[in-house]
Amino acid sequence: MNSIVSIARREALLSVLLALLYLALWSACAWLVPPALTLAGWPLWFLLSCLFNPLLFIVLCALMVHRCFRAVNLEHPHES
Repeated sequence: MNSIVSIARREALLSVLLALLYLALWSACAWLVPPALTLAGWPLWFLLSCLFNPLLFIVLCALMVHRCFRAVNLEHPHES
């Protein structure tokens, strides 16, 4: 049971770090990109923070689940 708890804590920490990174990158794009910059008539800060960042973090989340998360047997935890 102890290994399941350590795996769950590690995965929770990775998830929180990814969420904090998303918040930091969203804030940086929203507040650090000059409002005068545009791309195809849209403000660049909007495109970066509301369109490209979510797509990037969907990919990062899928990669994190695929590479960092492990399958845990919850039926018989004493056998793992």
